[in-house]
Amino acid sequence: MNPHSVPNAILSYPGKPVNGGSNPRFYDFDDGVPRLVKWHPSPHGGKACYNELVAARLGQLIGAPILRGVVVYVPDNVIPAEHKAFGAKAGIHFAVTRMFGENFAPTRHYADIENSSELPAAAVLLAWLAVGDQETHNQYLQREMRDEHGRVKETKRFLLVDMGHMFGGGGWVASNVEAAHATHCLPGHMVDKLKADLLRPALDLLYTVSDADVSACFQDRPEEWGITDAEAASGAKRAIAARDNIEAIIRGGNPSAFA
Repeated sequence: MNPHSVPNAILSYPGKPVNGGSNPRFYDFDDGVPRLVKWHPSPHGGKACYNELVAARLGQLIGAPILRGVVVYVPDNVIPAEHKAFGAKAGIHFAVTRMFGENFAPTRHYADIENSSELPAAAVLLAWLAVGDQETHNQYLQREMRDEHGRVKETKRFLLVDMGHMFGGGGWVASNVEAAHATHCLPGHMVDKLKADLLRPALDLLYTVSDADVSACFQDRPEEWGITDAEAASGAKRAIAARDNIEAIIRGGNPSAFA
């Protein structure tokens, strides 16, 4: 991938996000957008960044509350030594727009969120893609965002922020990912809030997503990440099969949601 075709980092920020297991860091970019960079390769596996990119695209197809992730380039001369010590290196990586807020705490934050209508789509996305490591973290309460003019707007939105564990983790290969999973256990706090009548519109929307649209989300990826055509095709086949069986997948792992 030509580095000039994607946003380029121009400045690093000190500090790191709380609970950032993959050691992401904040950077400014030449398009004026500050972002959180997740490094490839990731300590969570060689496909973690690819998982993030694909899941962000698929999530948009069903209106799930997930950030629009992008591919970025970080040159060596803007990476400080403290970041390199934790695995940062020059190259093509994955990044999301920097947010301000805190990790989502169900007991404190459910009453605050303004986008509760998007929770069913969040649950369906997690079950559709068998995203793991979601029970107690990897969800966020966004407290401010910027409008189209760059002005800060106060908000309280629930967001999914880490899809690196799609298909069970960042180490999948074509031979072990093609068959769809039979069940998926959602985070307990979602099951408590979401019953069949609330999930139905999100399920019905997923059923309308075409094979071609699903496949397209897997095809465009940086050569540097080493994702083969066979792996992209297998991942798409898995997502299509899971789409067609999504209600059974959720029902099997979360029977109380359909009680």
